[in-house]
Amino acid sequence: MSRHRTTAAALLALLAAGALAGTAGAEVPRLVFPIVAAASYTDDFGDPRPSGGHQANDIMAAKRSPVVAVESGRIVKYRRSSAAGCMLYLYGRSGTTYMYIHLNNDRTLRNDNRGGCRNGIAYARGLQSNQRVRAGQLIAYVGDSGDADGIASHLHFELHPNGGRAVSPYKHLRRAHKHLYPRPLSGEVDTAWLRIRGRVIETDLETDPQRVRLKIIRLRLSGDLVVEPARNVTLSVPSDATVRRTTTERASVPITLAGFEQGDRVVAWTDEFPETVRSARGAAGRHTVVDLLRLLRK
Repeated sequence: MSRHRTTAAALLALLAAGALAGTAGAEVPRLVFPIVAAASYTDDFGDPRPSGGHQANDIMAAKRSPVVAVESGRIVKYRRSSAAGCMLYLYGRSGTTYMYIHLNNDRTLRNDNRGGCRNGIAYARGLQSNQRVRAGQLIAYVGDSGDADGIASHLHFELHPNGGRAVSPYKHLRRAHKHLYPRPLSGEVDTAWLRIRGRVIETDLETDPQRVRLKIIRLRLSGDLVVEPARNVTLSVPSDATVRRTTTERASVPITLAGFEQGDRVVAWTDEFPETVRSARGAAGRHTVVDLLRLLRK
């Protein structure tokens, strides 16, 4: 879909600079999936384009979906390609270089092209070139800038092992960790909590503590960050957690987890937790419920 080509000199210079900071001969690590939202992609690497074979996988997602660092490393902004539009290079700690292309340049959800390649529009607020970022950290937003203008919004994602020639990211995307939320800037948040709106998939009353598995509809991380991560999560529900249901009188009454059924709409608040890459991955039982509310059935 994208037809991006940087100039050969610019690409080689940037990739070589990043490779010097990496680890020679290192393998591509298991990545964090680059978008924290509903997304779709195919192995379109090498597909024909007007300027040559496609050097990436195009990951389709809604405009302004959060884009995150796939591994820890150093960010460099790049704005000098009319074809790429707003883009970033991530020089990973492993020595792998990643290119994030066609980032957002719209002020609204319409294709207004009035935002430019600026923080809060294309890039995360506060993000600077040559800044070190953590795996899973928010760095940018999906868009359709450059020669993707007016085409469906997507992220053109390139992967260059050891800063060399591009290879298909497909197998790495398939096995990537899908995070619950984009991680904030390093030092900005030490601890966090989650508010999750979702639907019950199943409950497990035999474990200690008991557990509930939810299909996430919307997730809020502590302050103002709200995302739709398009994944499920299994939460621990200890015996001292508040478990309740709403009533037609707009009140709530206590119930037990046994009173929940598949498909029930719920809101769960978690205990405070250290904000780490493990917390962002959200493995089963990693997060503990302090309050679980079953909404009125429809």
